[in-house]
Amino acid sequence: MTGKVLFVDDEPLVLDALRRMLHDKFHICTASSGEKGLAAVKQDGPFAVVVSDMRMPGMNGAEFLAQIRKDAPDTVRMLLTGFTDLDAAIAAVNEGNIFKFLTKPCRKDDLVHAVSLGIEQYRSAHAGKEPAKKAAAPEHAASGWEPPAKCEWDNCQGPTGLPGPTQARELLTPLLGADHQTYVILFRLTMLETVEERYGEEAGADYLINVAQYLTQSLRSDDRLFHWGRYSLMAVIRRAVSAVAVRMEVARMTMTPTDQVLEIRGRSTMVATKIESDFKAVSQFSGLEEMMAAFDAGLSEKSEAAAAQTR
Repeated sequence: MTGKVLFVDDEPLVLDALRRMLHDKFHICTASSGEKGLAAVKQDGPFAVVVSDMRMPGMNGAEFLAQIRKDAPDTVRMLLTGFTDLDAAIAAVNEGNIFKFLTKPCRKDDLVHAVSLGIEQYRSAHAGKEPAKKAAAPEHAASGWEPPAKCEWDNCQGPTGLPGPTQARELLTPLLGADHQTYVILFRLTMLETVEERYGEEAGADYLINVAQYLTQSLRSDDRLFHWGRYSLMAVIRRAVSAVAVRMEVARMTMTPTDQVLEIRGRSTMVATKIESDFKAVSQFSGLEEMMAAFDAGLSEKSEAAAAQTR
């Protein structure tokens, strides 16, 4: 399996520095523009990871990585960006084009860590292709947001110790259609099934606990987090802000999650944390079933768009 990494930057000195800094860590290739990067992917790919600078003449980094998503959908995409480009980086993450973004200047240790996680994500995605195809089948209940009628993690009995769907329903029912400041966020743990398939249920439970702890720390003290579905968590938050501000908050939580090191068979294994998310205002829905149908419709649209990218 390839471990090649492509760096794209319009400054030759930056590319030279990256080669010197990382040649002993990874198989490095470089390109000095988005157009040359696309050519390199076609000629020298596949690449496990592509890292692009944001500000480049002609095709910027977000546009380049969006095209990489079409040409090489399995390749993990990362964006190097300055502070002034953070809004563009957040937009790219929200559109599903970017696995991770790194701020400039980026320390060597941070860059090595991020690229290593990207390679692990690439390999995990390949290892989990068959399970992923099964998960996409309509009869696979875990592929959606809605939990089964009965689940072993309800009533704080799961590995996270979080309240389950029963408690979430009790909290939400009186708020639906009435409260204009309450939002529901659903977090889908896209790597959890792959972790279970590759390393076993115990490793999957550790992974789930770590993600739950990260989200708990990222949320406010008065927010509520629930273990909603087999591979999803739900947050109920109250914010006196616009939906756009809530979207920005959710994006910040999901684009820079804590990467994990799991102890598997006595060995430390680094696993990337990847979280998909969606949110709804409870005031827009008269009932929970209506709201969950809207979440599922959004999930189906994302799945269809991802499938179209791979065809």
